[in-house]
Amino acid sequence: MSRKKDSFDEEEIEYEIVSKTEMKREMDRLQALGKRLTELNAGQWQTLSIKDVLLDALVESKRLKNHEAKRRHLQYIGKLMRDEDEELVQHQVDLLDPSSEAYGRRIGQMEKWRECLIKDGNAMNAFIDEYPAVDRQHLRNLVRNASKEMSGESPKPGAGYKKLFQFIKETVVN
Repeated sequence: MSRKKDSFDEEEIEYEIVSKTEMKREMDRLQALGKRLTELNAGQWQTLSIKDVLLDALVESKRLKNHEAKRRHLQYIGKLMRDEDEELVQHQVDLLDPSSEAYGRRIGQMEKWRECLIKDGNAMNAFIDEYPAVDRQHLRNLVRNASKEMSGESPKPGAGYKKLFQFIKETVVN
């Protein structure tokens, strides 16, 4: 007498048991990230890799004035955050927050580029290799002006030095 096995017996189905408390913590974390998103401006939202539905909800959040409506809307944003790549969004928000470590590292990297471009002639080729869409002529002019400022008797950063940094920042961010 042969007995046919159910397909369920052959497959081991694993379920991850998550406590209700853990689910609430997860939602609170997503709502907190959503709150940070609402504190950004519309231009910063455009730089984020988020879905249009979440972007629309963020735009709507600026319109709300009532405290209870804002609270409920943050819950909705938290729900929408479930469909997003949380780590990616968190990283992108950190890059926009001047108090974060990621922002500080990126600014430090840009400052190193500026120093290398001013001091080392070969650094320009490395920068162009790293960012091929850069306007080479404009970069050369900015480096030349900043180099003139910094090569004087008393090296004093001026407008050219600042403009070079701004150009590097725009190039690296885009």
